[in-house]
Amino acid sequence: MVRYAFFLGCQIPMRLPNIEIASRKVFERVGLEAVDLLGYSCCPEPVISRLLDETAALATSARNLAMAEELGLNMMTLCNGCYETLAEANEVLKHDSERRERINGILRRYGREFRGKVDVKHVIEVLYEDIGLDRIRGQIVKPQRMRAALHYGCHLYREYKSPDIMRKPRMMREIAAQTGIEIVDYGLERLCCGYPSMQADEEFSLKNRLLLKLSRMREAGADAIVTACPACMIQFEIGQVMLRSYGIQYNMPCLNLMELLALSFGVPHQELHLELHRSPVLQLVQKMGVK
Repeated sequence: MVRYAFFLGCQIPMRLPNIEIASRKVFERVGLEAVDLLGYSCCPEPVISRLLDETAALATSARNLAMAEELGLNMMTLCNGCYETLAEANEVLKHDSERRERINGILRRYGREFRGKVDVKHVIEVLYEDIGLDRIRGQIVKPQRMRAALHYGCHLYREYKSPDIMRKPRMMREIAAQTGIEIVDYGLERLCCGYPSMQADEEFSLKNRLLLKLSRMREAGADAIVTACPACMIQFEIGQVMLRSYGIQYNMPCLNLMELLALSFGVPHQELHLELHRSPVLQLVQKMGVK
């Protein structure tokens, strides 16, 4: 049994519980024990928090990492943003003794200490490296017959173990391919979905980022979008709704990689609560004949 300290982050339990449901179903079938980190906090988010107060951001990350250390387990994240924040903080604090001592001075007030004893892995790395494609293939009982455009998400390109920034995106592509989908290339895979810029300029985010991706995906003939990042899913789903106020109509289903895996493993869609989506994912799987 592969065991990891499970970092869920904020967006999934608060806004996208369907991703957590699918993930736990997948973990059960492949023999991955996800040990909940009780009392964890925001990672914190990777874009704004460290610009506002680097010390507070590092201390928050270090506390989460110290909780995994106390369990004696490496940390696994479902969220690309959480991965970047926690993996970067882990690397910084492991190799910068001055910062580590300053942060530990804060943590000791609360009975904790960062020791640099664990690694942080995205769930894609865990599935690819610890579980393996063979075991994943062995669980496929309902191949998904759809044409899907993959959106990896900017933070998945962040790399701390290799100079190859395509390492994790390639893993995601190979894992997705096991489910039976036809992967549609559309040429803008690395373009940001626009979620971060939504905080500053809604129209730019929707028209100059999201719309560019959606139009290319539709032109390529994709039935659906598959992503690994909860923030990106929010952008694709809510963003398509928001585009209607600009007179632009898109209604492409967007599902998470873990939902795709769960469906291909034969988990009934009713158990995955696909009705929680703001895009027509439920209608898509019903059309595809998934019972």
